[in-house]
Amino acid sequence: MKKLYTYLVACVMLISCSKDKNKTEPETGGNLSTAPTAKVTYDNKNYGIYKGVFVGSTGNVLINFKNDGTTLSANFVIDSKLYTYTSNSSTTEGTNSTITFRNNNDYFDFTVNADGSNPTIANIHISGHSNAIVRVLKEASNAQVYCFEGTFTEQGGNGTLNLVIKKDKVEGLFIPADFQVIPPLKGSVTNNNITAGIGEEPNKIATITGVITEKNIKGNWSSDTGSGSWEAHRTL
Repeated sequence: MKKLYTYLVACVMLISCSKDKNKTEPETGGNLSTAPTAKVTYDNKNYGIYKGVFVGSTGNVLINFKNDGTTLSANFVIDSKLYTYTSNSSTTEGTNSTITFRNNNDYFDFTVNADGSNPTIANIHISGHSNAIVRVLKEASNAQVYCFEGTFTEQGGNGTLNLVIKKDKVEGLFIPADFQVIPPLKGSVTNNNITAGIGEEPNKIATITGVITEKNIKGNWSSDTGSGSWEAHRTL
């Protein structure tokens, strides 16, 4: 009887481990890619891998635009929950493309030029996120894209500051606690130091600086009306 009990316990543990192994989990700080997954074949084409950040809550997105020649999907991680979108749109390699991705009644349009430049996400309809905005960059076989999600301090509360970084380029989204519409953030990265502006001259709203340390970034922001600190951590 004792041997039978031991055998049954071992079987239960084996089944449990198998189930855990097959779970689909969002990529987190403990399971982040360390190298680009984009194929060199598509470095200068519309096909490939695109990564970005989401506000309207907070999150990130990974678009697989036939990086393996067939898959057309988008994974949104919003508030740590994974949502998978697919598309039946017709696509052709090396052409200007507009694709509609859907998840039940939710959808968005992804547009990119034939050479992979100017990737944009628009016409976003995601349940519970009526003011959603997304910023994406194309990953290259020799240039990984990193996504960071964070917050900044301001009078009256904390806002959201999410960044997407590729080599010496940084772009992002800066949303105050009052959800005021703010222009995208753009800037540069030099020796792990970030310098960026929100809005463009002569109408720049604010400037941010920061230092990247492994999977985290900390820094400060300033404008004509105030200043504060910010921090973010890598989520994709």
